[in-house]
Amino acid sequence: MKKIFVGNNRETTKIKTVRKFRNDLLTASVLIVSFLFTAGVFFSGFSGGTVCEAATIGDITSVYGAMSNPLVGYGIVVGLDGTGDQWGVNVTQQSIVTMLSKLGVNTDESSLYEIRDSAAVMVTAELPPFAVPGQKINVTVASIGNATSLQGGVLLMTPLKGPNGKVYALGQGSVSVGGNVSTDNVMPLPGYIPVSENFQTAGIIDDGGIIEKGISIGLNSYKTVKLILKNPGFINAERVASAINVKFGKGTASDLNSTAVSVNVKPAYLGKVAKYISLINAINVRTHTPAIIVIDERSGTVVMGGNIRISSVAISNRNITIKIKHKRFPKAFLLKRGLTVAKLVKALNAVGASTSSIISILETIKAAGALSARIKVI
Repeated sequence: MKKIFVGNNRETTKIKTVRKFRNDLLTASVLIVSFLFTAGVFFSGFSGGTVCEAATIGDITSVYGAMSNPLVGYGIVVGLDGTGDQWGVNVTQQSIVTMLSKLGVNTDESSLYEIRDSAAVMVTAELPPFAVPGQKINVTVASIGNATSLQGGVLLMTPLKGPNGKVYALGQGSVSVGGNVSTDNVMPLPGYIPVSENFQTAGIIDDGGIIEKGISIGLNSYKTVKLILKNPGFINAERVASAINVKFGKGTASDLNSTAVSVNVKPAYLGKVAKYISLINAINVRTHTPAIIVIDERSGTVVMGGNIRISSVAISNRNITIKIKHKRFPKAFLLKRGLTVAKLVKALNAVGASTSSIISILETIKAAGALSARIKVI
């Protein structure tokens, strides 16, 4: 601000200048606070950065040993409309020759030089817990060559193996890529490139896998069941153990650590552990949701719990300014105790803050110790 000094009134003029500057700052503060208050930013009182939600034990835990297992296999997709593997992917021709020889057809790779209707793929699936022979599962296929699309293709019978190299399922069926390639009703001009609406080189086959061999767990022989928390935490582990003890008696369950809860099988349920677990899974428990803010910097997405609160802190960001009486001031404002992150983000969006600025502000508040939530960047 420009200062003017005239004769012997120099000190008086300086004082007036300082007072005017203070009045401008006060006006700016009032306008900012009024805006944030109107946007619903300020809250009275204070609570922690975590919340409790009702859930059943079955929703937040799984039984130790009852887990899914990955399966993988190599297969061939046929029936493609010229979008299969092109010249240079010899593994596709070799696979077709081997497959045909097993079916009694003798040929060689040179005769398959012009074939463009097949593609080599990797096939993956998940073997669910307690799987039994004959059960159907979904299968995913993905090209490993230079095929441009698997749309309309059919996966030939493919053995799916577990980590131990044994075959647990067979995959086969029509591949669905979940989209198509856009086309026009006019003849394409030279250099025309069709636009794909999604990735055409990977797809799924609903119920395309049939379990050939299950994994026996012997659940009913258990005398102790270990429950694994899907979102580990000491508070939730203790609450799960306490809820089970209320239902079945003191000493039935104990929390081993932040991840596992040990449950003794009651004598009345020996040999009937499946029923015992079903009763445990139906127990309601107040879960503790940790304070966490997830930031996807690539897409600019910020996901946070609505009840995560911020301690008293002042914020100034160079990308946020305010204009008062034809003068621009940095929008430095005070966040009072009890403000939620959700309301702060809402207010910042309302004043035109960019996503990058919001992310920067949240990370800075965390570094200043005014935010107890954990920030996870993905």
